[in-house]
Amino acid sequence: MPLAELTAASSRSHDEAGDTITYPVDVVLSLHREPTANLLRTLRSQHVFPTLIRSWGSERAYSTLLHTRQRSLTVLDVPDTRWDETLPQRVRALSNLSAVVLLIPEESDPAPLLLAGAANVMSRSAPPRELAGRIAAERRWLDSQRTGRDSPMCTPSNHPLRPRQSSQALLFDMLCSTARPWCCHELRLLLGTADRPMSRRALQARIVRLDERLSCVGMHVNCSTQWGRTVLLGLSGGHGGA
Repeated sequence: MPLAELTAASSRSHDEAGDTITYPVDVVLSLHREPTANLLRTLRSQHVFPTLIRSWGSERAYSTLLHTRQRSLTVLDVPDTRWDETLPQRVRALSNLSAVVLLIPEESDPAPLLLAGAANVMSRSAPPRELAGRIAAERRWLDSQRTGRDSPMCTPSNHPLRPRQSSQALLFDMLCSTARPWCCHELRLLLGTADRPMSRRALQARIVRLDERLSCVGMHVNCSTQWGRTVLLGLSGGHGGA
């Protein structure tokens, strides 16, 4: 059955015979969609995953995380070991938006991923009931925690300064919502594809366009550059600061 595009709300819940099902997982990200789709079919009866799979780099996925409940939960499926080298950096960047549970091949090492900030790491070959139970337990644990200083914050989609253009709106939301500064390498990794980060030039162009828009109301993107590394500290200036 083809995977249809759904809204953010319908990816979290749907109505069956009058009963609303709310999934423990807000977003499923995949580094290779076809194997992930096969895995989700085996887990469909467990009701832990939303129907829609998002590819790594999906602006809609990140926007969902930034505008959903306070403590969102993302499952990142890693079908094989070819991404092992970049996985810790991906986890560190994605954890700026959401708690992250990874499903990895049996032969991959979970230790670097936990050190990078993963909420949990599970073998994608584990029995469906075991995976579902552990993911549901992760959701309960997240819901039981108080919001901390380092937790991502929801961004109002009707913020008066929020751009209409989707890529600009996403960058604005990221800068408003994150609990810590963004490194340019993290943004390039998040906004690129599974196999290639966004280019420095493309990211710089997005930053410049957003900065030009904000300058009309006396605000700017607060950046610090040193040793070839740009750190985005957030938005500064103006009277209605984000």
